[in-house]
Amino acid sequence: MNPHTATFDELVDAFKNRTIKASSIFELREIKKNTAYDFIKKYHYLADAKFFSKFSFGLFLGGCLVGCATYTNPQGISTMKGWFGLPNTDQSVLELSRLCLTPALNNTNASSYLLSNSVKKLKPHGVRAVITLADSSRHSGSIYQVCNFTYYGLTDKKSDFFSVNGLNPRGSTKNVEGVWLPRTRKHRYAFILDKKLKCNYTPQTRPKKTSTPLDCCNGEGVVFDSRFKKTYVCPKCNDFKSLGLLDIYDLPSHV
Repeated sequence: MNPHTATFDELVDAFKNRTIKASSIFELREIKKNTAYDFIKKYHYLADAKFFSKFSFGLFLGGCLVGCATYTNPQGISTMKGWFGLPNTDQSVLELSRLCLTPALNNTNASSYLLSNSVKKLKPHGVRAVITLADSSRHSGSIYQVCNFTYYGLTDKKSDFFSVNGLNPRGSTKNVEGVWLPRTRKHRYAFILDKKLKCNYTPQTRPKKTSTPLDCCNGEGVVFDSRFKKTYVCPKCNDFKSLGLLDIYDLPSHV
């Protein structure tokens, strides 16, 4: 097959059937942030959830954008210190913020091709490492394992407060109606480009399970607040997040 004369569908089929290599049909180049945002909004499971981007790379097939990877400065005031003992102002470590493909290329190694090659393009910019987190309730981060990222275990156990009005109060929650629920833990992965950079976390055996169940409501869909003796729709595994915590006994019939 001639990649220059084949149709888009023919290229996709040949790639899926492993009769043509990724390097012979894909082009990877840096793209504008707006282009990346529009693509991710359309194809990523988080849709238009806010994310930051310092570098954005697009994967092209036959001139069409079919994949996107974005990298940003790690969020959180202690992230850099926790990972590498670096100040929060350091610009040499980036976080993979989004990675997605068009549905036509799902379940192919196009994702690993996009990830591994976009990481390489960061090194000339002085990037020493790329970190990323995988939601343990969704997957174990197999794509990062394929791309030779080092696994550094799960994030620490933490809890979040969900209030009835949907706002996160500062300070004491003693008299605020709502529930404390365990935060979903994330798998930590890093690809270190500068071998002189040492990670504070200890490498661990890579997880094999695809996901871990949410431990918020044991799959029952409701949570109980022992302080106010009320049962609520679980805000973590139901589609009521925009409504805040709803007392299940007052839940509108149309929801």
